[in-house]
Amino acid sequence: MIKFVRILEKISDLFGGKLQGILVFGLMVMVMAEVLARYLLNAPLSIAEELGGYILVSVTFMGLGYTWKEKGHVRVELLVNLLPESLRARLRFLTLILAAAFCFPMIAGSWSMLQDSLLFEARSGSWLRTPLVYPQSVLLIGSVLLLIQFTAEIIKAVNRLKDRPGTDKGD
Repeated sequence: MIKFVRILEKISDLFGGKLQGILVFGLMVMVMAEVLARYLLNAPLSIAEELGGYILVSVTFMGLGYTWKEKGHVRVELLVNLLPESLRARLRFLTLILAAAFCFPMIAGSWSMLQDSLLFEARSGSWLRTPLVYPQSVLLIGSVLLLIQFTAEIIKAVNRLKDRPGTDKGD
């Protein structure tokens, strides 16, 4: 089971961490090129704003699972830290189940949106006329990546409850 968790976390690392880091670097280069083209050549890149928006959505959604893995989401643990370890572990398991359940409507909504975009051949309003199915697909992929990370966290929480209910082996 630990191997399975490692595989799930490697998926988060690769798609939610490394790939998004590369995209952020690409966004930085694109913005720098936009600034240089605008001020030196007096000819702005007309694709920078649209592609920058798509990259921002990708980094946000596809990074959700990785951010969870790295404990980057906001947490308020003031009351939870007052609970005994065994109760805290059970509460963590319950909240992970609820968080994972939240992913299913996100996945269903993203899938429905993609189907509509394919059906109506939706395109961006810019001169690029980007088929919207491509940038919208990161919503579905990011939601699935978040569910994958929650699955890994649930497995770890179950192992913690099963092995030693009173100890915390790390998240």
